[in-house]
Amino acid sequence: MAKVTKKTTKKEVDLTKKTIAELNAELITTQTDLVEAKRSHAARELVSTVRIKDLRRQVARIKTVLSQKSKEETK
Repeated sequence: MAKVTKKTTKKEVDLTKKTIAELNAELITTQTDLVEAKRSHAARELVSTVRIKDLRRQVARIKTVLSQKSKEETK
């Protein structure tokens, strides 16, 4: 059975270089953008619905890196 290796994207590398404070700030802005995109979608103003999917994934990436960094600090 072949070993599966995880590909790291440029987005993930950029996030791992940031501090926890910077990640928290980016998380807040990304979540705000997500809420705004959902509101626009509900009002039939959003042109590209893929934006919602991308923002949700970005929030998940940021939360994952925050979790990893907090675990590293506790060790």
